[in-house]
Amino acid sequence: MTASKKPLPDPATAGDTNGNNRHSDPAIPARAQDNTGWSRIETRLLIALTLLAVVYTLALAQLLLVPIALAFLLSLVLAPVMRWLVRLRIPRPLSAAVIVLLLLSGLNYGVSQSIDPVSAWFERAPTLLKQLERKINPIKKTVEDMGKAADQVDRIASVNPAQTVEVKGISLSEMMYSNARGLATGAVTTTLLLYFILSWGPLMLKRISHLPNREGRRDHFIELSVILEAEISKYLSCITLVNFGLGCVVAAALYLFGMPNPLLWGAVAGLLNFIPYLGGLVTALLLGATALLTFDGLALPAMVVAAFTLLTIIEGQIVTPLVLGHRLSLNPLMVFLSVLFWFWLWGVAGALMAVPMLITLKLVGDRVEALRPIAVITQR
Repeated sequence: MTASKKPLPDPATAGDTNGNNRHSDPAIPARAQDNTGWSRIETRLLIALTLLAVVYTLALAQLLLVPIALAFLLSLVLAPVMRWLVRLRIPRPLSAAVIVLLLLSGLNYGVSQSIDPVSAWFERAPTLLKQLERKINPIKKTVEDMGKAADQVDRIASVNPAQTVEVKGISLSEMMYSNARGLATGAVTTTLLLYFILSWGPLMLKRISHLPNREGRRDHFIELSVILEAEISKYLSCITLVNFGLGCVVAAALYLFGMPNPLLWGAVAGLLNFIPYLGGLVTALLLGATALLTFDGLALPAMVVAAFTLLTIIEGQIVTPLVLGHRLSLNPLMVFLSVLFWFWLWGVAGALMAVPMLITLKLVGDRVEALRPIAVITQR
C-alpha cells in the first residue's frame, strides 16, 4: 500500500501546536501585519517628536511669541469697544489709536500711583522680613513643641549658633533696570501689534474670504475664526469685568480693616485673579504677611485672609458661572495643568494666557474632528 499524500498547510492559516491560528486575518500575510504595526509605532513616535519640537520652539521664541499672544488677547478684550466706535462712523485706524492711547494712559497712571509704595516695600524688605519672623516665631515654637522630629531639627540647626546670614536690601530700581531691555521691547511690540490688529485685523479676514474655497476649507476657516473671536472675546471681557469688581470689593474690605494701600492691594487681587488657583493663593499669602506686619496679634490677620478667601470663593463659585454660563465651563484639573505648563514655559505671562489658550483648544476641538479628544477632555 502507498501512503496517501496530504496537502501542505497554508502559511497564512497554519496553526500552532495547540491548533490556534497564528494570525487574526488569514487574508493578510504575516509580513504585512508586521509592517502595519511598525507604521503605527512610527506614527506615534513622529507625533511625540513633533510635540517636543513645538514645545522647544515655544520656549526658544518666547521673546517674540509672548508679545504677539498678549496683543491678540488684548485685541479680543477691546473688540466690543472697537465695534462701538466703528458704529459711530469713526475710522478704524483712528478708533484703534484712541483705544491704544487710553490704554497706555491708564497703565501709566496705575504704574505712577503704585511705584512709590512698591519701591518703599522693596527697600524695607530686610526690616519687614525680620519683623515677620518675630511675629511668626511664637507659632513656630508651638509647632516645634508638638513633635520630637521638629525638636531634633531645631537641635541640628542650632549646632553652630555663631553663624549669621546677612540679608541685603532689594532695590526695585535695580530689578527694573536689569530687565529694562526685554520689558521695553515687549511693551513696544505688544502696543504696535495691538494697534495693527485693531485697525486691519477684520480686513485680513475679508481678504481671506476671496480665496478659492477648496473642499469648503475656506468657509470652515472663516467660520472657526468668527466663533473663536466671539467666544474668547466674550470670555475675556466678562472675566475682566468680574476681576475689576473683585478688586474693588477687596479694596473696600481692606480699607475697612485698616490695611495700608488698599487700592494697590485691590489692583493686585484683580490682576492675579486672571491666574486661576495660583493667583488667589499668592494674593492670600501676601495679604496675610502684610496683615501680620500691620496689626498686633493674629486675630485681624486671620480675618483679613478669611475675608479675601470668602470673596474669591463667591466670585469663583457664584459670580463667574452666572456671568459665563456653562458653555465655557472647563475641567478644573485641565485648567490647573494648563496654568502650570504655561507658567513653566513663559512665566507669569504664560500663566495669564493659560485659560484663553485652553478655551481656544476646546473650541477648535469642538469643530475639528482630529482634535475632538481635546474638547472631550477639557469639558467639565
